[in-house]
Amino acid sequence: MRRAAFRLLPHTADLRVEVRAPDFPSLCARSVEAVFSLLTDRRRVRRVERRAVSFPPGSPEELLLSVLRRALLLFSLDRYLVRDADANMEGENLVLSVEGEPSDASRHVVSREIKAVTAHALTVECGPPGYTARFLLDV
Repeated sequence: MRRAAFRLLPHTADLRVEVRAPDFPSLCARSVEAVFSLLTDRRRVRRVERRAVSFPPGSPEELLLSVLRRALLLFSLDRYLVRDADANMEGENLVLSVEGEPSDASRHVVSREIKAVTAHALTVECGPPGYTARFLLDV
């Protein structure tokens, strides 16, 4: 009998996050804030610069994934940290606005590396109390 060349190992590397909000745009904004809260202490991030991004229509899961991936790119490419996020619908497009500043090593401690937001197990549910999202962050 030939022995397997590989095996699966348990790991706890990913972070699973649950976010609740009264409506879908707020859910996206709170999800972005959650990601940046896991990166750094957002209370130390100043509201120096505002950025806005528009997202075309899609399913709630597709939109949330796009929003989170774009937000994470702000940090990965520009070292930009988000203090606050807001989102609203303009027609059929979701517009995400964030306020924050570029990371400053003398004031900001990045507590972990978040490599990606994954589509795996990402859910968006709408119920009587509002919207709930669950997603995984690859750390």
